[in-house]
Amino acid sequence: MCDKSQKDALMVELVDRAIRKAAEKILEKAKQTHTCIVIWENDQIKEVPPEEMEMRLNIAGSESVT
Repeated sequence: MCDKSQKDALMVELVDRAIRKAAEKILEKAKQTHTCIVIWENDQIKEVPPEEMEMRLNIAGSESVT
């Protein structure tokens, strides 16, 4: 049986996967509609082109793998 820390780690993994999947859907929709993605960064609302956001997500994804 899993202990609490294993269950917590599994839950974090599932939530992370769901958030990444949602981000991919948002990114794809922004590309299709040629619209920016609105984010909160450095205490400001920012509009980021989908190409830049994709680059940011790819960089963040590759850093978490290593």
